[in-house]
Amino acid sequence: MNTTAPLKIIALDNCWEQVHPDVVYVSEGFAGYQYWMAFTPYPKMDDRVENPTIRVSHDGMDWQKVLGISDPVVHTPSDWPKTHHADTELVYSSGHLYLIYLTIQRKTDNVTFNAMGCNSDLRWSKPQVIHEDVGAVSPTFQIDGNVWHEWFIRTNFQKGLNRSELVHREGSDLGSLENERPCHLDIPKHVLWHIDILKVKEGYEGLVCAFPSRTDQTRCRLFHVFSKDGLNFNLTRDGPIIEPSPLGWDNRLIYRSSFLKYPDGTYRIWYSGASWGRHFGIGLLQGSLNSLIEPANAIHAPVPRYVLRLPGEADGWLRYQIRHNLPPSLLVLAQKRRVM
Repeated sequence: MNTTAPLKIIALDNCWEQVHPDVVYVSEGFAGYQYWMAFTPYPKMDDRVENPTIRVSHDGMDWQKVLGISDPVVHTPSDWPKTHHADTELVYSSGHLYLIYLTIQRKTDNVTFNAMGCNSDLRWSKPQVIHEDVGAVSPTFQIDGNVWHEWFIRTNFQKGLNRSELVHREGSDLGSLENERPCHLDIPKHVLWHIDILKVKEGYEGLVCAFPSRTDQTRCRLFHVFSKDGLNFNLTRDGPIIEPSPLGWDNRLIYRSSFLKYPDGTYRIWYSGASWGRHFGIGLLQGSLNSLIEPANAIHAPVPRYVLRLPGEADGWLRYQIRHNLPPSLLVLAQKRRVM
């Protein structure tokens, strides 16, 4: 089941179009709230405003601005559009909240991993570069004892290549992550793109968005994986747990998602998705992986009725079909005529 609409998580100038959610739950509360979410706004796919932003909640559904901190926490890079931010991650440990995010160079695909932190006084440290890479996306972190574990996906989508791999690093803190090792994670006939990993009693669970190898990131769906050692991951079921809906707000792709697992074995999944009309958002599902449902009291974003979105939806769908189904010679002609 997909949600009927994304959650009403507002940023910028009354914008509800957010992506890259990452949620942490602090049972005893942190600065007065149990749920903390990092995300990046992405209205009309505008990466100028794709900047790390934080919201807080008491129930995981009603998300509010954090008083007393910059909003967004990190602003647009001074050299935009050469670089832009993306892919937020939150980690809570021993009274300290960490925010990790990427800064990506558009032309070279060079990536810097940045980290900043705060105590309950919400005074954020200045961002520090903790890693540099090429083609890296979707960092996710877990702390096990005194060891920090980092996973991210390294991609190679240049010149028509659809290749990616899950990579693991570890260290005593964010500044000493090393011992890079490739992980085993194979989703048959799919290409990995974004991931979120959670430490559980039995090992590690993950949510992976991946797209069919014959398509591109536009057709991502969400899979659930498990690993005992954090290096060898396997699918827990043959197919995706969430995939694009036929006509909903998330009919184009299911994007980077975040989740919590509760003591009774049920889940909460905050998943980002997009429509053919290029509207993004974050939906919430909960329950067992076999019967995820939308909470009855979810607070929805004011998504326009489908009939009003139909022209943009049809245009986005048609552009995709042209791009993927025209012979190369006709595609070049179409581009010259600005059909794309």
